[in-house]
Amino acid sequence: MKILILILFSFTVGTFFPNPVIKQNTESATITWVKNNLGYGPPKFEYSNNKEFIQALNRCIDYIHLDLPHKQRINRELMIAQSIVESDYGKSRFAREGHNLYGIRIWSKEGMLPLQQPETIEWRVRIFKNKCESVMYYIEILNTKQVYAEFRKIREITLNQDPIAMAKALDSFSTNKEYEKYVIAVINKLRNETK
Repeated sequence: MKILILILFSFTVGTFFPNPVIKQNTESATITWVKNNLGYGPPKFEYSNNKEFIQALNRCIDYIHLDLPHKQRINRELMIAQSIVESDYGKSRFAREGHNLYGIRIWSKEGMLPLQQPETIEWRVRIFKNKCESVMYYIEILNTKQVYAEFRKIREITLNQDPIAMAKALDSFSTNKEYEKYVIAVINKLRNETK
């Protein structure tokens, strides 16, 4: 009888307060099954103007967030602002030809050579299969590289709600010393446009 009561109690508690690890694993397994068996893949990233670019990027971010843990997500405003700064709303050659929305480099000769750079440089701009793949890689970089540890601390402290504070921790993302100012200016511009 005690065992039956214990089982009933555990079932009741588990129903109303599910184990977060089991819940995450179940959600992840379901999403993986849907992607593999129903052909749900990255959304098409088609655009012909700035507004459509932002809409396409938002669809991509939504797709990635399906199975990305909340603590690993990057603030949406920041992601959009950085992609605008890096790719000029997807108009740059790297975005058009290499699907690279963030100017991500690769330290080999396998990527795209920037214009007016000698063949002898040791790096290239990375080429991706699609634009959503570049967004996923960008998220991975910010979540794993030691140089962005301060960024992750600010994200945790601000609960991922302060893209301007996080932008100030991205000085290693670009060789341009004014980079954070450009990103913050785009965040403010986008906020003013939605008012």
